[in-house]
Amino acid sequence: MPFSEVLGLFWRRKMLLLFTALLTGALGYMAARSTPSRYVAEGLLLFDNQQPAIPELNQYVPSNSAPPNQRIRTEADVLRSRQLAEDVVERTPVLPEVTEKPSFLGTLRQEVTGAVANLITEIREAIGMPADGAETDSRDPVIDPKHIQLEELQQRLDIRTTDNSNVVGIRFTSTSPVIAANVVNTLMDRYIALDIDAKQRSTEQANRWLSERLAVLREEVEAADSKIQAFRRETGLLETSIGAVSTVQLTEDQSRVAVARQELSRAQAALDAATRPGGRGATTEALASPVVQALRAREAEVVQRAATLGAGLGARHPDRRAVDAELRDLRAQIDSETGKIITALRRDVDAARSRLEASQAALNTSRTAARGGAEATVTLTQLTRDAESRRAVYQAFLARLEQTRLSAAQFPIARVVSPATVPFRATGPSAGVIGAFSAIAGFLFVAALLVLRNLGRNTVNSPRDLALITGVQNVGSLPTLPGGRRRGMPNLVLERGDSDIAETLRALRINLQSVGRGGPASTVLVTSPSAGDGKTTLAVALARLCAADGMKVLLLETDMRRPRIAATIGAPRSRGSIESVLTGKADLRDAVHVDSRSGLHCLFSDQSAAHPQQLIDSDAFADMLDRARNEYQLVVLDSPPIMRVADAVLLSAYSDVILFAVGWERTSTDMLAEAIRRLPEDARARTATVLTRVRPGRMDPLSYYAGYARSGPPPAPRLPAPST
Repeated sequence: MPFSEVLGLFWRRKMLLLFTALLTGALGYMAARSTPSRYVAEGLLLFDNQQPAIPELNQYVPSNSAPPNQRIRTEADVLRSRQLAEDVVERTPVLPEVTEKPSFLGTLRQEVTGAVANLITEIREAIGMPADGAETDSRDPVIDPKHIQLEELQQRLDIRTTDNSNVVGIRFTSTSPVIAANVVNTLMDRYIALDIDAKQRSTEQANRWLSERLAVLREEVEAADSKIQAFRRETGLLETSIGAVSTVQLTEDQSRVAVARQELSRAQAALDAATRPGGRGATTEALASPVVQALRAREAEVVQRAATLGAGLGARHPDRRAVDAELRDLRAQIDSETGKIITALRRDVDAARSRLEASQAALNTSRTAARGGAEATVTLTQLTRDAESRRAVYQAFLARLEQTRLSAAQFPIARVVSPATVPFRATGPSAGVIGAFSAIAGFLFVAALLVLRNLGRNTVNSPRDLALITGVQNVGSLPTLPGGRRRGMPNLVLERGDSDIAETLRALRINLQSVGRGGPASTVLVTSPSAGDGKTTLAVALARLCAADGMKVLLLETDMRRPRIAATIGAPRSRGSIESVLTGKADLRDAVHVDSRSGLHCLFSDQSAAHPQQLIDSDAFADMLDRARNEYQLVVLDSPPIMRVADAVLLSAYSDVILFAVGWERTSTDMLAEAIRRLPEDARARTATVLTRVRPGRMDPLSYYAGYARSGPPPAPRLPAPST
């Protein structure tokens, strides 16, 4: 839908839009004025990131080890809890006392409710049903005012949290600013007080439990220590700082056996080296002896001298024999000294073997003792570990007991950083703003309905659309005129005979000659698809203009169900009517009313016919119409809408031209096509359309005459048409 058409639609419905805007604005303003003002008080709570003093308190108070956002939301849920709300309601009122007069809407609602209740009671009594409360003896439940205040508190309370923030906002809305501030402050104070009270109770409970547990643990530790001492006395098991005595003795004996074995190995090795064949006692001990060293030195000198003498002397030479005898003597001395050393080595080997045997015997004794005390040591170790574990638990509980004593003085989880103050300004927009928004909303709502209605109707908007839909000739367009009946088209054509509407009607009368049955159109049937298209206005205006222009015209009111011609021209009721003429009760000349302003002859209807279609389809109607054609130049028939009754279909057989009045943007295309289809085929060729009630700014110049101003003197007064 083009924007220009939307603007045109709004301009045509401007009074409706204006009335709707004023009405909705007034209703919104009245509703805002009658609604009590609401005040919002806000306080802020800051939650500290504290860790509980003891883990045992987690079973009594909420844990602070949760993620920050989850913890803050948890505390917000606690602030919304019913238990806290009940505690607040007991200390401060939530609803103000009703001292002011009830609002207009409230009074009206009470009156309407009472009237409906009385009406229901009367209906029950009239039909014999028992009244309310008679069917059962149960009384209405009594509502506790405390529950009402509790529900109001939970409905009007708003707890706001923000991500990555430990501050929680508490808002309360009330019609009393003092109550709003008191409720918020009381809620924050009671939350902190209940938190401190809960911590104190949990601390006392934990302290009692820890004290009882410490007494039990102390007894267990003492019993474990007593068991260790008794076991030591029974087994005689002694311990040093490095372990049990038997274990230490076994270790020392093992060390002695190892040392004895090493000494025996060294002595045996030295003895073996000394007694080895060909070794000549060349042992370490022999080589280290001074006597042997001196004898070895002399032996070397004698061996050198014997070698020198042997080179020049024979074996029997006395000097050589003396040297050999000295060499033998020295070697005998060396062998004697070496034998002494070997004898000493044997004694060392025997002594080492004796020490090894003694150490081995002591080791065997220690092993036997160690095996006997191993089981006692294991049992003692288990007893010691059990005592140590009990002592550790006892020490831990003792430390926790000290912590619980300190936790009694810990700070609350939250603190008030901004108490609520009494608000001095009501929340929400003012009554004027609400009224303005209501007016705008009403205007937009009605405008949307108009646009949707116009889009859904698919109405006729131009003469071209009218010709395409009907397939018949369009002979003109007539505008809509404001101002009511006095300034309507039937009066305007007489007051301003040179107007554009008068010229258009004259052109329409001329165009009708080309639509008729080949000759001048003496009988014109004016009808429309539906009521409200302006067919009566068109018929009266056309007949009046033709009569004023000097033609002898008869206007027949064949719409015997809803006659409107007399009211349109402002004529009094006449003695005769079309029903009386058709039934033979009156003559046509006696029943005709003459319009004094234009000379138009009119035959009204008095709505006395029970079956108008029978009168139209009778011979009397045909005879009356033949007589009218002979006596008048033009006969105009105002017919009922063709989509309502079939009168127009019957009248089309008596007419030279059928003139369809189609309302602009009023008549749907489907209805118009169906209306044309209901006419007989021979009547469609004699049908023409007139687009009525067109907005002046949307008039099509191709189907409208704009008029031509006169340049001469004004016309002489018109005389009534001559009567026969």
